[in-house]
Parts: sequence; structure tokens; C-alpha cells
Amino acid sequence: MTHSTTLRIADASQSWREIARVLRPRRLAFAGAVVLLLAGSAAALVIPAALGAVVDAVIAAASLGHLALWGALIAAAGLASALLMRFGGSLLVSVLQSALAELREDVLSAALRIDAGIVEDAGASDVLSRVTSDVEAITAAVSDVVPQFLRALFTIALTMVGLAALDLRLAAAALIAVPIQAITTARFLRRSRPLYRRLRREEAERNQAVIEAVRGAETVAAHLAHRRHLARIAHRSHRAIETGRGAGRARNAFFVGLNLAEYLGLSAVLAVGCWLAVTQDLTAGAVTAATLFFHRLFDPIGALLSGIDDLQRGGAGLGRLVGVLQMTKPAPERQLPQGGSITIRGASFSYAAGGAAALDAVELTLAEGSTTLLVGASGSGKSTLARLIAGVCDPTIGSVRLGGVPARHAGDERRRSAVLATQELHRFGGSIAENLRLAAPDATDDALRQALATVGASWLDDLPHGLATMLTSELDDARLQQLALARVLLADPLVVVLDEPSAHGGAGHALDVAIAAVVRDRTAVIVAHRFAQAEQADTIVVLEHGRIVEQGTHATLMREPAGIYRRLRDTARPPAHPDDGRA
Repeated sequence: MTHSTTLRIADASQSWREIARVLRPRRLAFAGAVVLLLAGSAAALVIPAALGAVVDAVIAAASLGHLALWGALIAAAGLASALLMRFGGSLLVSVLQSALAELREDVLSAALRIDAGIVEDAGASDVLSRVTSDVEAITAAVSDVVPQFLRALFTIALTMVGLAALDLRLAAAALIAVPIQAITTARFLRRSRPLYRRLRREEAERNQAVIEAVRGAETVAAHLAHRRHLARIAHRSHRAIETGRGAGRARNAFFVGLNLAEYLGLSAVLAVGCWLAVTQDLTAGAVTAATLFFHRLFDPIGALLSGIDDLQRGGAGLGRLVGVLQMTKPAPERQLPQGGSITIRGASFSYAAGGAAALDAVELTLAEGSTTLLVGASGSGKSTLARLIAGVCDPTIGSVRLGGVPARHAGDERRRSAVLATQELHRFGGSIAENLRLAAPDATDDALRQALATVGASWLDDLPHGLATMLTSELDDARLQQLALARVLLADPLVVVLDEPSAHGGAGHALDVAIAAVVRDRTAVIVAHRFAQAEQADTIVVLEHGRIVEQGTHATLMREPAGIYRRLRDTARPPAHPDDGRA
């Protein structure tokens, strides 16, 4: 399976605007951190100058007390610099981590609002990698690289000021390293930027291949297709590894260029300093201070330029995060429906822009309190129609209204008026009570027990810790489905949409009872995996190739000998046993 689209990736200007947005409420703390780091860099600038003064004092045979004063000044400057840098760095990390936490929450909220069709077409691992590995890359940059980057930037700027104050000729000699550093950095950025973007994309594609193979493990095994899936995973992994190796080679070349620049710059400063000391009036202390100034630049320049590598990775992740924010529209204003009737007019839907229509010009009216079964072959559009009725997706063309308002907007600020329970079984972390309160955070324990009892979950009484029992793999699919149905009861919607609710839970009577309890006194739409509810349904809607081809009661449709519903029903009915007494 290949995915025709990927989620949007924001450019640098869009990412910067998003950074400015989350930093705006924290601008005073951010400014304070910058001032502390700048002061720390300035305090450290005293040390090389003081050491140069010590050299001149020793040559001049200064007293021990005079040398001790210079020593105290060096110690005080070092201590002040360390404390200012420490507090400034801690404050900066705190500010940036807080801003990142807000951004992460915004992105996760936005990811949950992205149209399900877009997510499915892009591949689930795309969103997953953005809110996991991309966040980790940004977190690493925020925690380590950004504070170090700012410290290095301030240190370089102030050190060059100090070097120029000693002698402009020494500062000019140090500048020989700049062209080499500039060329090396520009070349690295040009090579690494596309590599990091490609690496993020290829890692997401590799993860998607793994997720698809794991989710469909039983199908893969049944068709003996494991070699093909493993080969695809290996191919995508190898592609990501090769891109990572390319990025590594670019980094190695980058560091070689930096080391060459440092060597040539230091050699130039020493050569010019010695020449000035011999031929001019420059003191040995000044040459020593200049050499220490330039040597002091080694670490910050290396940190500044090598930090670009980590900032590149963090920037690539930031662009992917902000891209998620750009794909979501503002949350729709909720509207309370007038009853639970459903009206669908000319509804069409495609999962991909320009792709084949999953639904095509559907017209349907369902009365309040009615129970409707959606049936059809796999790929007929019944699950898509269920999602539109539940308001999970908006129709590409036409309208789906619940109680007179758009289904996507139906509800209030706390809950939707339509709830969808799918065939996908989710084992959320936490206890049974925490799982149930996803639907009703304020529900009492008695309300939780009542909901479980209504769906026939009598097994709760057999658990030693009751509602406090943590969910484990020991809960089978049928029990997980009962939990999902109990959540629907607690949500208490006007409309309940069940997408093949017993597909993985078995065909037991308990789930039929649970489903009956959930749909009672509500408008219900059930995507039928089995036909157990067919005779009790008010309406059966048969879909084929995204269109409604038959509609009526069970009795009416069964009277059509060549009808699609009757054929599906007969196909699903188990064959008679030769000894059961039937002809």
C-alpha cells in the first residue's frame, strides 16, 4: 500500500511565526534569560585580558600582592560568569520547554481534528512520527542546543570586541578564519537541509510499513506475504539509513572545515602578535591575551556552527509540527440540534482530492428514534456514510444534517450529539474507570457500574479491584467492545452510530444484548457485519459502489428474489447441517 499524500510541512517563515506566537506570553522571562547569558559572556571576557595583564606584571616584577589582586579578579569573573550562565541557561530552558509544551498540546489537538480521510491517505505513521520523534528532536534542540547556541553567539561577539580593543591588527589576523568558516557552513547547510527533510519523511514511511505489517499480521500470515512485507520494511529502512549516512558525511566534512579554520586563525594571530611584539610596542601580555581570546573562540565557534546541525534537525521537526497546525480549520461552533432526525441531501465524499468517490450523491432521511442498518459488500461505502452521519467527516459535496444542523457541528461544548463506535478496538491506558470516564469525566462510580451492567458486563464483579482494575491483555475483544458500548451509554448522545460493533467481538448473545441496550430510545445507525439486528431494524439501506441501491424493511427486501440484500443475507447465513432435520 502506498500513500498518495503526506501532511503539510511549514516553511521557515511560518515556523518562526509559530515560535513567536508561543513565546509572546513569555517574552519578559525570555528577555531576562538573554540578559543573564549576555552578562555571563561579558564577565568571562575579563579573564583573558586579566591573564595578559598578569604576564606583563610578572615581566615587570610586580609584587605578590599585585598579582594576588589580578588572581582575585580572575576568580571573581569566572564565578560570576558561571553563575550568570547557569541561571540564564536554566531560565531559557524553562521558557522554551514551556513554550514547546504548549505547541505540542496544540499540535496534538490539531492532529485529532484533521479530517480522518486525509490522515488515512497520508498514513497513520506520518502523524505519529510528528508528535513523537519530531517532538523529541525539537526537545533536544530546546534543552541543549538553543542555550548553548546563544551563549556561543554572545561569547563570539564580545570576544571579537575585546580582541579589537587590544589591537585592530590582531583582530584582522583572526578574521582569516571567517571565510573558511562561512564557506564550510554554507556548504553544509546546502547539503544537509534537504537530507534532514528527506530523512524525516523516509523514517515516517518506514514506520508506516511496520505499522501496516503489525496491524495486518494475521492477514499477512494467512497469505504467506511476510517475506514481501519484510522486504518492504528492509527497503525503506535501508533508504533511511543511506540518507542518514549522507547526513553523517556532510557533518564530518563540516567539522574538518571548522578545525582547519581554527588552525589557520590561531596561527595568524600568533604570527602577527609575535611580529608586533618584536617590531612594534605591543607587550607580551597583549599577545598572550589576544591568543587566549582567539583560543577562547574555539569552543563557542564549534558550538555555534555544530549546533546548526542539531538546529537543522529540530527545524525540520518544527516545520512538520507547524504543518499539522496549518491543516486544521478552527473548531466549528457547536449547534444544538432540534431532535435526532437525520437528513442527507446529495452527499458525496472522496478521501483524496481528485480521487474516486467513496460516496456518490446519497439521498437519505431517517426519522428520530429509528434504527437503520447499513449493509453492503466491502468497499461499498457503508463505513464512510456512517462517519458522515456521526460528523467525523464533512461531505465533499452535499449536506448531512442532524436535527436540522450540520452533523459536524451538532452538540455543545462538552459533547457531540452523535457518537461513533467503530470496529477498531482500543485498549487505552489506565483503569476501567478511567477508560469509561473518557466519555463522561464527571460520572460517578455508580453510573459507571450501571453502564457496564446495561451492556451485560457482569464480569466486572469477578475482578478483584473492580473499576480500579488496570486494563491488560487479559481482556478479550468482546469485553473491550462492551467497554466501548458502555462509553456510548455514558455519553448519552441523541444519535449513536455503530460501525460493525461485533466484528471483532464474536457473535455472542451478550454483544447483541449490549447493542440493543445502546440503541434503545435513540436514533441508531448500524453498519451491519452480521444480520442479527436486521429483523428489528426500521430501515435497511443497501449500498453498492458508494450509492444506495436498495432501501426498505427486512421483510420487504427479502421478498425481492433477485435483490442485493437477499443475496447478501443468503450468503451470510450458515449452511444447514445435514442432521438438523431440515430439508
